[in-house]
Amino acid sequence: MRSFVALELPPAVREAAAEIQGRLKPTGAEVKWVRPESMHLTLKFLGEVDPGDLPAIEQALEHACRGRRALELELDGCGAFPGRGRPRVVWLGVSGQVEELAGLARAVDESLAGLGFAPESRPFKAHLTLGRLRQGRRGRRAPDTRGLSRALAGLASWRGPAFRAAKVALMQSTLTPQGAIYQPLHVISLP
Repeated sequence: MRSFVALELPPAVREAAAEIQGRLKPTGAEVKWVRPESMHLTLKFLGEVDPGDLPAIEQALEHACRGRRALELELDGCGAFPGRGRPRVVWLGVSGQVEELAGLARAVDESLAGLGFAPESRPFKAHLTLGRLRQGRRGRRAPDTRGLSRALAGLASWRGPAFRAAKVALMQSTLTPQGAIYQPLHVISLP
């Protein structure tokens, strides 16, 4: 089963993200938007996991979260990876206790490395994915992203709601033609 580890988000954060999506959709860029109810803050993507390995994964996550407290975060800025000039992933940034958040992501990474999951090669960048640009088919012109790039530049300093991130979840991801469906398999509450 396809799995990942994430921080769950409160409804106000999902609503703010949906509002930003609504401001970006009229740009005409070919983006596959993430459904607001599916939004989360990814700590680590695991890929395909054998269901028999779930107890060990859950134990590793419990170890990684031991002694950690809920995080005070805030939505902060809007942008794209790798950059606004050639966007592939549209995101909302996160500020607040980001050093503690990065520490949690490192602890999750280190705990799961002991189970054979490859450690992350890139530094952790806290963000909520709003959508992914559809890539032009071979032989066709690349999609026009100028309007999206201008809209993202106008939202670079946008600030959204502050929120408390208190739940780390091991999630199952089932891919469907309508988009991924996420189901929590194990949830750890941070005090």
